[in-house]
Amino acid sequence: MNMPLPIILIGIIIAMLILANPFMGLVITTLLIPQAILQAFGQSIFGLFTMATPIKIIGGLTFLSAFMKQVLEKRSWAFIKKPQIKFFLLFLMWIYISGFVHPGFATRENFTMFASFFMLAFIILALVNNIRRFKIILWAILSCMFFVSLYSIYGYLASGGTIRISGADYGPNEFAISLLPALAISFYTFFIRKGLAGKMLSLIMSFAIFSALVLTFSRGGLIGFLSMLFIALIKTKRKIITIFLAIVIVAGLANFMPSDFWERIEKTKVEEKMMGDEAIDSTTRRYLLAKAAWQMFLDNPIFGRGIGNYYYECRNYQPISPGRAHNMYLEVAAELGSIGLFFMLGIFFTTLKSLGRIIKNNKEFANYAKGFYVGLFGFFISAIFLHSQQDKILWFMIFMAAALENIAVNNKTAPNKKIARKNRNPQ
Repeated sequence: MNMPLPIILIGIIIAMLILANPFMGLVITTLLIPQAILQAFGQSIFGLFTMATPIKIIGGLTFLSAFMKQVLEKRSWAFIKKPQIKFFLLFLMWIYISGFVHPGFATRENFTMFASFFMLAFIILALVNNIRRFKIILWAILSCMFFVSLYSIYGYLASGGTIRISGADYGPNEFAISLLPALAISFYTFFIRKGLAGKMLSLIMSFAIFSALVLTFSRGGLIGFLSMLFIALIKTKRKIITIFLAIVIVAGLANFMPSDFWERIEKTKVEEKMMGDEAIDSTTRRYLLAKAAWQMFLDNPIFGRGIGNYYYECRNYQPISPGRAHNMYLEVAAELGSIGLFFMLGIFFTTLKSLGRIIKNNKEFANYAKGFYVGLFGFFISAIFLHSQQDKILWFMIFMAAALENIAVNNKTAPNKKIARKNRNPQ
């Protein structure tokens, strides 16, 4: 594939800047997350990976630069000791073991994808080491999700309301579940921002992201949103005001939701007697896909059938064409067995637990933690209806939550260290 000389020169300049300052690469990588499936620049890299996309190239350069600085400057590797990171590394190793033992058509793709998540974990935890950098990355992800939401809403209006919006070439359901964490974070930034302009920006972002969520017509997205309202109610101290706001939001949602969505709700029923994909509606097909995942898990309860192998092998358990399970937990259980599911749930629970500690013990960062907690909770509930273990937003949120706890701990211990030094050296 031939590229124009100006593009090559720009790429070289950006690469040099990233190698000199990896944090810049992290910012660019974050901005590209909603556009992660942009058209590839060329063939696979050295024949080992899938097609080379902008986010893979920039993310790879950022990882290389951050790793070199980590080693050469002899920085601390303490972030590896965090429980959710330990579970993630175990999960990653199990994916590779599973892929080598049970190789399939999607094995290499999954290897590449989860290797990129490992690199994302490293660059976030190594580079997002203070609250200033945390805010920059947070606003980067909110800004790009905001603009993708606006772009999608414009597309819906331009079509005369005849489409389900799907973001930057996602499917509508995938777009909906990725919007949930962004919506929660943008909402809680309202309580963090002090100036009127900042608060207004948070509200505008929240409204745009929420509108995009509604226009996906995603039933799983709606359930995830309602679960976010529920957990937000539990976590807030002003329950009466929150209940009132929740009633207003739900009433408004019910009143302004497009009629096409309610038609989708009415059609949510399972007709198990309907056979053949031509006769199966989406709800019944999802039911059969989930049932096939459960049956596959029962056949291989400990080790699973191998990463990426559910897609084609599901037809051996139910009379359906190849597809994904539309349930993250069942698909992981089918492919990676009890061991893989245990590691994944370990990541999720330890992440929520660490965010809970920040909410309880650190008032300065509590609203950041609440946004992540509520957003991840909504994602985890919505994932009951969607295969989302490969969603970049999920892993971005988990690693940013780990970085936030590191910052909160360091911020809390820093004053104590200063006091200790002062006591040791009295004037």
